[in-house]
Amino acid sequence: MRALSKKFINDLKSTDGLLQPILQRVQLDDSLMLAIRNNYINIYYRGGNLLRVTQQNKSSYGSFFDEKYNISSQPMHIPPSIITKHSEAKEWVDAFPCLKEAIDLFLSKKNKPEREFQQLVARENNFSTISNESEYFLSDIEFADSDLGARFDMLAIRCLASKRKNGGNCRVALMEMKYGDGALAGKSGLLEHLHDIHALISDKNKYKSLQMTIQSQLNDLDELGLLCFDRCKSGTGVELDVDGKPEVIFILANHNPRSTKLRSILKTLADDVGKIAKYAECFDLRFFVSTFAGYGLHSACMLTLNQFQKLLCAQKANDGGDQ
Repeated sequence: MRALSKKFINDLKSTDGLLQPILQRVQLDDSLMLAIRNNYINIYYRGGNLLRVTQQNKSSYGSFFDEKYNISSQPMHIPPSIITKHSEAKEWVDAFPCLKEAIDLFLSKKNKPEREFQQLVARENNFSTISNESEYFLSDIEFADSDLGARFDMLAIRCLASKRKNGGNCRVALMEMKYGDGALAGKSGLLEHLHDIHALISDKNKYKSLQMTIQSQLNDLDELGLLCFDRCKSGTGVELDVDGKPEVIFILANHNPRSTKLRSILKTLADDVGKIAKYAECFDLRFFVSTFAGYGLHSACMLTLNQFQKLLCAQKANDGGDQ
């Protein structure tokens, strides 16, 4: 399970904590995202890994910046790879502008838009001026677990505004982002994702482990001050309805409405009645449609397959042609 030790949490959030400068910078800088792993954290910038911090023992942490981002091969000051005191964590924070510039230049040559947009979705719904209005909160991006045999772009919960005061009734939401129509088909396309997700959810032990990871991550993020929403009156943390059916949500960024590819893929899926029925037993399939513009996630924005197909057909009729 992806979780941090109490020592790690305290070193991040306590005023005199060894890692407090790093957390403070993330709290103040909305271009950064802290993601919780198994006894380590990733600090993401534009979807790139700006810094990895790993707990080594009670008094030190390993720190790492991947110099693959330095495509210009210019000399860079990389702080010490071991953090043993407050000032060394501060040295990493002071290096962030230089490290960010390296990632900017790297992404100008080797752009990875899906990762950048995943981080944007997390920021909008977890820690922004509209996050308290959201009904979905993200625990992770770029999730990969070899033990579970699972990969997800985003892990989240759905917490309806009408039920939030009770603290419970939260459902798992597994999200996949596709940027542009070129990412819709093939090995990592929509149909393959649905097959893999069904296999995971059908395995009760693996799915229970995933549920516990999501719940633990969100409660840790909350404790670190990285979630911005009204708490329930009981003051309890996130509590998943472990028996509730999860949602599987596709977020399709910058789809070309003149293209036939998406309609063709969805028709293939809809025509397989047996497969649709099998999936419906395990999860609710949804497609995100934004409220005018932006990535604030609301239950009302999540369309069923049939509703989404009707929307695409309406776009086709309005456009008057295909490409």
